[in-house]
Amino acid sequence: MNSSSNKKIRFSDNGIAYRKGFKWVDMPFTEIVQAYMRVEEVKGKMCCGVANFDMHFLMLKTKAGELIKIGVLPCDQVKEMLEKLRAANAQIEIGYKK
Repeated sequence: MNSSSNKKIRFSDNGIAYRKGFKWVDMPFTEIVQAYMRVEEVKGKMCCGVANFDMHFLMLKTKAGELIKIGVLPCDQVKEMLEKLRAANAQIEIGYKK
């Protein structure tokens, strides 16, 4: 897998790195057990009324039970990242399940 990146996530051959505050945190693909997209509605007040915006997040659940929420825009980028995770490690469960 080629290394690709955006401002919050970097993919490498062995894992991903994501921004947490001002530092980067490395996570091997083998530590991720589940990944899914989360969409949250955000209401913004504007001069002409209220506007609704969708924020898209990449959610990662680790073997240790930690849930990591990474803001990524737009929706297509999150879907692309989910496909990269699926290709990197077939053991990662893609999609939300309770």
